[in-house]
Amino acid sequence: MLSVLLLVWVVSIAPSGDTLSEPVHAQDAVAVLDPAGWGSDHVGKPVPDYMTGDECLFCHRKKVGPLWAGNVHQTTIRLVEKKDAGWKALAGNPETSEMVKMVEFILGGDSHSRYLRRGKGYGKLDMLSVSWHLNNEDGSGKLVHTKQPAWNGVEFGRACAGCHTTGVDSKKQTFSAISIDCFACHGTVELGHTKDTRLVHLSQRRVDPPRVVASICGQCHIRSGISRSTGRPFANNFIAGDNLFRDLKVELAPDKIARMNPGDRHVMENIREMVLQQEAATTCLSCHDVHGQSTDRHQELEDQDLCFVCHFPKGPRSSVKPYRRQSGTCGY
Repeated sequence: MLSVLLLVWVVSIAPSGDTLSEPVHAQDAVAVLDPAGWGSDHVGKPVPDYMTGDECLFCHRKKVGPLWAGNVHQTTIRLVEKKDAGWKALAGNPETSEMVKMVEFILGGDSHSRYLRRGKGYGKLDMLSVSWHLNNEDGSGKLVHTKQPAWNGVEFGRACAGCHTTGVDSKKQTFSAISIDCFACHGTVELGHTKDTRLVHLSQRRVDPPRVVASICGQCHIRSGISRSTGRPFANNFIAGDNLFRDLKVELAPDKIARMNPGDRHVMENIREMVLQQEAATTCLSCHDVHGQSTDRHQELEDQDLCFVCHFPKGPRSSVKPYRRQSGTCGY
């Protein structure tokens, strides 16, 4: 593993009154890791055979099953619902009323939605050029790019598939499952895990190093990275357990992160800590219960700088800084 040692310099006063400076080594040196200096990757390699979510839920049907259908990871792409505000706007707009009949899936959440249909060939989705944007200030919404609406057969595979589908082949720009399946976060799972759950990434009995957690969560939640091998906004054939940062180029400079909106800054402040330090004090899993879709744990943590990205230093913890959710990568 590559690392860089930051030497702490101590300034002292000599008996003569001269100032002396000397480096402090050993236990006083702070190790800063090279994010790309450990592990391996699957860049350019085929997607391996993996256990599907349906197989996983055969055993996990009682605890995970009831929650997963409504989990935001599972619903990042979902079947179209006619009660959706954006879908209603599409149906009521003369420019898009005919196109809406072809829509099969909705991509995204309340603040920004795109519309999809099955494409030609395996692992393909066509994306409608029209999108729905929510005005965070007054709760109103509007359609964008309604003039001459058209279906695009390559945009989803090039820009969106890496974070919104499972088993993505970056070279072919295809995927094996719509939305986020168990494989995306837990990786390839050995049958022996039924007797030893430590064989599964992110399991409760397994203590994955912070850099591994950062790679798994960061594959989707880092929205400012670029693949070194493909130029896409997601890593090339990442699999849980890989080092994401061997292929994904990410800006970790504190001044660059400080200029991000609070949502992305919160993610990147923690990512920076996890990939640069051997033992980060806080990881994504310190606060987030992914299956239960809860962040109640973060209320139990002691105050630290990371808290004040979203919360005010003084006042109740329920008070959160207002901000507009936005992403140049996702186009809103």
